Amino acid sequence: MQNNKPLLHEILWLIGCLAFTIAINFALLGKSIFEKDIDINLHDTYFVIRNQHFLICFFIIFSFFLYFIKENRHDFERKSALFIFLILGICFSALIAKANPLFSLLNTSAHNGWTVYPPLSVIGKNQDILPKEDLASYFFTASNILLAIQILVIALMLFATYKFGKSSHK
Repeated sequence: MQNNKPLLHEILWLIGCLAFTIAINFALLGKSIFEKDIDINLHDTYFVIRNQHFLICFFIIFSFFLYFIKENRHDFERKSALFIFLILGICFSALIAKANPLFSLLNTSAHNGWTVYPPLSVIGKNQDILPKEDLASYFFTASNILLAIQILVIALMLFATYKFGKSSHK
């Protein structure tokens, strides 16, 4: 029984993370988190997300950062907690990779120009209105921000494995 105590401790932490995730989702979305799909209306696009997928995504993100803060205090010396942290990091990175094509649709700098409706040809010449081209519009896109978050997640995982390796050589 004494051998399984750290594993039981980590399972209780994960159950606590799940309970907190459900409570936050219930506070933000109300009863709809348990009843139906979540509908997000974004400009002219309508996203429908299954409530289980929303819970799982929020659970992975919250648990990853909580485990990083919790285990950083212990210098990542515990194997079971490090293993759970790395699994959460891999899942978080996979979520970002899965969401990246969705967010690349929001990249407006990839389009050459806009056409104003009703067309200006009614008045005279049809004119294209070009978006404002500055450096920030090319670098601060949703895809690049997701890529930066994914690099951060992988860097935190590498930092954790480095700290674990350093503590195991003592």
